[in-house]
Amino acid sequence: MGQTIAQKVIADHSDATDVDPGDLVDVTPDWILANDLSMYRGMERMDDLGYGRIADPDRAIIAFDHHVPSSDPTITTHMNEMRKWLTEQNVEHFYDSGEGILHNIVAENGYALPGQLIIGSDSHTTTHGAFGMLSTGISHTDLGQALGSGELWLKVPETRRVVVDEELPDGTSAKDLGLAIMGELTASKAIYDTIEYYGAGIEALQMHERQTLTNFAVELGAQAGIIPADDVTESYLKGRARESYEPVEADEDAEYTATHELEGGDIEPLVAMPSAVDNVGTVAENVGTTVDQVFVGTCNNGRFEDIQAFADVLGNDSVAKHTKLIVVPGSKQAYKRMNEEGITNQIMDAGGVVNAPGCGPCFGAHGGLLGEGDTCVGTMNRNFPGRMGPGEIYISSPETAAASAMYGEITDPREVV
Repeated sequence: MGQTIAQKVIADHSDATDVDPGDLVDVTPDWILANDLSMYRGMERMDDLGYGRIADPDRAIIAFDHHVPSSDPTITTHMNEMRKWLTEQNVEHFYDSGEGILHNIVAENGYALPGQLIIGSDSHTTTHGAFGMLSTGISHTDLGQALGSGELWLKVPETRRVVVDEELPDGTSAKDLGLAIMGELTASKAIYDTIEYYGAGIEALQMHERQTLTNFAVELGAQAGIIPADDVTESYLKGRARESYEPVEADEDAEYTATHELEGGDIEPLVAMPSAVDNVGTVAENVGTTVDQVFVGTCNNGRFEDIQAFADVLGNDSVAKHTKLIVVPGSKQAYKRMNEEGITNQIMDAGGVVNAPGCGPCFGAHGGLLGEGDTCVGTMNRNFPGRMGPGEIYISSPETAAASAMYGEITDPREVV
């Protein structure tokens, strides 16, 4: 029986020749990721498990991205302790406050490569499947075990195929495709499966769009989402990849638990309505809904290209008077490009606020939380109750967010561009 990409990657990082879904396999990952939320608990778990040192500090990537700048003295103290500990552990790949979101940093700096295995103590570690690898989130205890021993066990997943047959029409983006897939599979149909994405509609996506799609895989309940490496991948990694790599393809007779087919040409602007990621409807159905805040950023749509797409729709217009606009670049690199291209000034002149690179208000800690009765249109990946405070969240593409910011109500971007 042929092997899927996930099966091949897991086998390549273990002592097994081949593996089957359901097998429990010890693997040695290429990279172990953690952020300021998970690393402190990871330190404690390492101690609980009896590990005094990180087994391979050159394979750990740590970024402070959630509480930046810190708004709480206790968290500041924890971050100080972590900095000292990471220095003592000789962790070279440490990105301090202001560098950006962990997943954006990993991609921009050429860590994520085809055929590799990444595990990370952040659920959106699935993002890196955009590079043709297996990349999945783990718990704090797993983080402690992986850092202390250099290994971790994984259950080999079942794999589903999602096939998008046509390119997306004008006025839509990878976020709309991700929401369409969410509406098709819901948040429970792919639990612990891996998803492989194929078809002309996937091949036409650029790397930042592919990351938006695989970032969403965890919202489907999946262990990982994988887009096979191709010329787009090679072009992005040229001059950026940190080491050599070997792309992995699925065998022609690989066994899939299901295949889901979508016509990319039929995709239209979509939103995830309050308050579940799979409560998907069209923008047209929600036109006219009052918007109190628009938020652009996160590991789903905070890359430079995402913010540029937002700015292109916004043009020289201003934000509606009753609507707040908060933009949080996903990384320092994205922020600097925004400055170079005049986008930072464009957003501020339109009445918006640009915050420091990081996760910002997405996870509900600081930097633009909602009040009682507020409605937000945002480019994040979650709209759970209380996620950003007591208000309600509509998840959208950057293009829909821009059109909605201009009119102060949910607006179809195709009516603006």
